[in-house]
Amino acid sequence: MEFQHRSSLDYRLINGIAKSYSTLDYTQKLRGMLDHLFPCDNFDKYCKYDLHRKINEVIFDGYEGEQVLKYRLFDAFRQSDLVAAYEIKVRNSRVDFLTINGHTTSFEIKSNLDNLYKLEKQANDYMQAFELNNVVIHERHLEKCIGLIPGNFGIITTDKEGHAFYRKPVLNRNLDPQAQLSLLTKRELKKYMASPDTTAIMDSISPEEVNSSFKLALKERYRSRWDFVVRHSKDILPIDLQFFFNKNIMPEYIYS
Repeated sequence: MEFQHRSSLDYRLINGIAKSYSTLDYTQKLRGMLDHLFPCDNFDKYCKYDLHRKINEVIFDGYEGEQVLKYRLFDAFRQSDLVAAYEIKVRNSRVDFLTINGHTTSFEIKSNLDNLYKLEKQANDYMQAFELNNVVIHERHLEKCIGLIPGNFGIITTDKEGHAFYRKPVLNRNLDPQAQLSLLTKRELKKYMASPDTTAIMDSISPEEVNSSFKLALKERYRSRWDFVVRHSKDILPIDLQFFFNKNIMPEYIYS
């Protein structure tokens, strides 16, 4: 499903809808949102799915927040032979999107509505855990962003019309095995590293082995969730994608 055309609605109204909208909203609330946006139209005959779809269309057309960019990342990778995930905690940061195949590749989003206050710290955190790292930024952030991130970070600029690669990421050779181990649960440590004790792991296997097992653990952790949204992508509306990644509920249960 594609929503390509820009909305002529007031951006303030769209931003308000985007911030208040939830995939779990009831029909009455959805209809009220649309009545507020389109006071001259009548949505009484819209079924719940059509209400969701119309709101998704409005947000996708006119909102410049991270939800739209998260969907675009999904769309770019859904046909690739990999596993991907949203919102992975690293130290005190949380990376927006991560792909795992031969390498771990992170994508931190800074939309037109975001600031860059946390970017330097976030970038340093991701450098400890992931092999290839990128920022996906609105073009207005470009000059400031360059001074905040390591030189081996890739930079992808975005605007309403699409995206461009300002520079490609360079393989990170300064991974911190301890940081990688801290991302795994005790059960995952025991399964993929042969011990739940991180000190014992560090004493018994090399950083390269930690990295290989770390990738395997993340890939298995997120495989079923990623496969679910890819398999049902034709039935999932764009702004709702992360909800279905997290919950793996059949779309018809939400939209009907």
